[in-house]
Amino acid sequence: MSTVTYPIPAPRHTWGTMLMALLVLMGTFTIAGLALPTTAHASTMSVDQCNTHVAGTAGATTALKCTVTVVNTISGTSTYSRTTVTRQCTIGPCSSPNGTFVTDSVSLVTVIQQCNGSDNDAAHAISCYVNVINNIDRNTPSAKPLRTATVNQCVGSGTGGGGVLNCTPSSATGTTITQCNGSGNSGGGKVRCTVDPQSTVSRAIPITVKQCNGSGNPGGSRLSCNASVITRITDIAAVAVPKATSTPTRSATSAPTTTSPPTATATPSPSSSSTAPSGALPASNNSTGGSGQGGLLMLGAALVLAAAVGALLYRRFAPAEWPFMHKDSSS
Repeated sequence: MSTVTYPIPAPRHTWGTMLMALLVLMGTFTIAGLALPTTAHASTMSVDQCNTHVAGTAGATTALKCTVTVVNTISGTSTYSRTTVTRQCTIGPCSSPNGTFVTDSVSLVTVIQQCNGSDNDAAHAISCYVNVINNIDRNTPSAKPLRTATVNQCVGSGTGGGGVLNCTPSSATGTTITQCNGSGNSGGGKVRCTVDPQSTVSRAIPITVKQCNGSGNPGGSRLSCNASVITRITDIAAVAVPKATSTPTRSATSAPTTTSPPTATATPSPSSSSTAPSGALPASNNSTGGSGQGGLLMLGAALVLAAAVGALLYRRFAPAEWPFMHKDSSS
């Protein structure tokens, strides 16, 4: 009689232990990965106000003043912005409520459009201003080099007799700032448009400003528009990303005045405000999270629970030993 001996398989309890350990490990890493703080995945926003403004039910417009002040910040892997818009129109509102509105957001504002195709119904003063400050941490990819903002302005403007064109026409392509084109073209009109000579841009925050184009064409209109885009590369400490609410911060204002436009501060202190006040619109959305992250978290928890249940069942029903030898007798 001979004995045939087969290779000894791993004990059953070894395979069970390895499987349960793997399930626990997968679940733990899934939950831990989701529990880590996430950086802000920001979309970009546009500001669109005081465009195609026309006479209202109260009569022809007699004045328009609109301003946009934006402070964009890139700090480490987080982005946020503070936007302040003002609208002061008479007679009647600027097609949107008059007042001052403040927005804090994790989105960067990259497109600003205002006072285009507006107030062509009667001669009066039009004043529109854009002030942008971009604060970029020096370690941000594509932060450098800075380049001078390109300008396309005052092309086909101030052509009416007796008018005054206080502006240097420029038709640069791929422009950062496009303003005062096709405006103030009737007799006696005045067009004054300027760009801050220190305006610079970075690829990290591509900015486009379009304002005061095709506006103030009735005879005697007075158009004054200014744009400034200042970009600063510096060391920025990590800051808390602002949390927005659904109600805009608004302070009512009276009739337009001749005061200077608001100036943005270099280091904003984010506070709770609106995600989308009148004039601030999301341009695209690249954010992630929400329900998808919650589903993955539940999956990780399920894996850990399955491993725990498997361990209990195995200890309850597993046989005492695993056969590892087979004998075959022959004569």
